[in-house]
This record gives sequence, C-alpha cells and structure tokens, in this order.
Amino acid sequence: MEQRRHGTPTRDELSALRGALDALAPLDVREHDAVAALVTTRELAAREHLLRAGDRAEYGALVIDGALREYWPLPDGTERTKGFALAGALVGSLSDLLSPKPSLSAVQALAPSRLLLVPWRAFDELRARSATINELARKLTEALYLRKSEREWELLALDAEGRYERFVARFPGIEARVSQSIVASYLGITPEHLSRVRRRRRAAERATR
Repeated sequence: MEQRRHGTPTRDELSALRGALDALAPLDVREHDAVAALVTTRELAAREHLLRAGDRAEYGALVIDGALREYWPLPDGTERTKGFALAGALVGSLSDLLSPKPSLSAVQALAPSRLLLVPWRAFDELRARSATINELARKLTEALYLRKSEREWELLALDAEGRYERFVARFPGIEARVSQSIVASYLGITPEHLSRVRRRRRAAERATR
C-alpha cells in the first residue's frame, strides 16, 4: 500500500518554487508567503502514484528531484502516456484538478522523486483574493494549454521519427528510466515500431560520423 509522506520544504526548495512561479507571473513577498504556507513535500518511490485514476485530484506539484509521468489507463488494461515531468517541471492533471469528477488521469513516479505539493483548492481560494495570484493561475493555464496543443500537433502532423526526435530533445535522459512500452505509448506507436525508429536513427548517426 502506498503511504503518504508529507514534510516541510527547505528554504532552497521554496526558493525553487518561487522561481517557477515568478517565471509565470511575479508575486510580491506577501503573496509568495501565502503560497509557501500551503506547501508540503512528498517523497515517492519508483512506480508509486501521486494520483490514481478514479481518485479526486488534489495537488499541483513542482518536481524537485526525480521523474514522473502522466498517463491514461484504458479499460482494456493498456496505458497512454500524456507526458513526463523532470526536475524543475510542474506536474498535475489540470483538467482533473478543475473537475469535481474522479480523475481520468494518473501521475506516477518513474524513479524515486521529491515533490513540492500545493493543494489546488486552497490555492484557488488564494486566487480569489489576489489579482496577481489570479494572473498566475491564468498564465499557468495558458502554459498547460499550449503544451497540450503542441502535443496534439506532434501526434497529428509529425511522423514517428519526428515525434521521437522531439521527445529525445524535450526529455534528455528519460529513456534510461522508462520501459520501451511507456516511450512507445507517449509517441503513439507500438514498441516494435519504436525499435525500428531507434535502429534507423542509430544508422543515420553512424553514417554522419
């Protein structure tokens, strides 16, 4: 059974969160303190879930260390990986956080990971009282929408080789942490097709040396 291990963030961890938020919409000291008062830490073992499909989504998170993936578990037992989050990235299924319904997505650690958690509903209450935090929420929503649109474009407009090239550039080193089936599900191809894509890429690299 997965256990929740919440703790208190360090000063450096709060500084990392401050930087991630200010990159979207700069907050003043009082607003940063209000957000920091909500934050707890969470450590996940490899394969442990921050969110399971069917549960209520509660937290947005900043990855301090480790690697996670967001995915959809399908009724036939297969999975479709939505995306990955490495250190410094924000993670959490926004559509599920905004919905009162049970989550359709799951968020799972691919390696031992440490997160800063922000309870979404408490953050939403802050947003209602602060124009700047409301602007931060708007910018965050915009960023996630643009990321979703880019993923849709990749799946519809690029071939498997093009999607793989963008995956390698976006998530350096992630292949060493995940199974071939997870990478294939992110790219929208079969593991066998992924093997062929990798072989062609290696052959092209050797030809240019």
